[in-house]
Amino acid sequence: MLNNTSLTLNRGFKIRNFEEDKIAILKSNPGLHFVIQNDGTYIFSGNYYLTDSEGKLIKSFNVKITPIENYPNSVPIVYSTGDEIEKIDDYHISKEGIICFDHTYTLNKLASGGLRLYDFIEFYFPKYFSWVLLKQSGKAENLKEWAHQDDGTIQYFQEILEINEIDKIINFLEGYLNVTKPRRNEKCYCSSGIKLKNCHLDAVNILRATSKKELQGDLSKLIKVK
Repeated sequence: MLNNTSLTLNRGFKIRNFEEDKIAILKSNPGLHFVIQNDGTYIFSGNYYLTDSEGKLIKSFNVKITPIENYPNSVPIVYSTGDEIEKIDDYHISKEGIICFDHTYTLNKLASGGLRLYDFIEFYFPKYFSWVLLKQSGKAENLKEWAHQDDGTIQYFQEILEINEIDKIINFLEGYLNVTKPRRNEKCYCSSGIKLKNCHLDAVNILRATSKKELQGDLSKLIKVK
């Protein structure tokens, strides 16, 4: 999980629009191609080259990055289109090949602030595909790995709230969902009695990027597993 929900990269150049983003992606990733589809939407498709610190190829992965709506305030959907990775939960990849790089809440927060595809690829791709190779070789047992699906959401809340008890996480979410607009000086929803600005304001700022409908759905799941 990306704790500070920002992708600050020392890339040394500006990306001010999609065209500049596209140019940066293709320059940095020679195995990827920009394709305009028959319906006018676009994808990036081809090979992602995982390289070492000296630029030497480690392994190539077939990927597809789907059309992006509301650029730059949306999260790209990335598919593994080859057979390099088994499409199972253990590799955080769906049977359709969709790769889970991070929790939805973190990705929504990133997108809310403007997410450049170049930054997304440069940050997440080397981390994920390097982890895949370690896991395939049986050397990932000492690396921190997030749980899958609903268990991953529970783990996510435990991390950002620093609360382990599911009952307390549920109380926090119910309190957050019951207010129209969070206010810094109101009491925190964790029932600590401390003002929000001095307690879980960072967590609230992450959650605000996700719709309350989605959060309510996850809350319902937490209540069922309590």
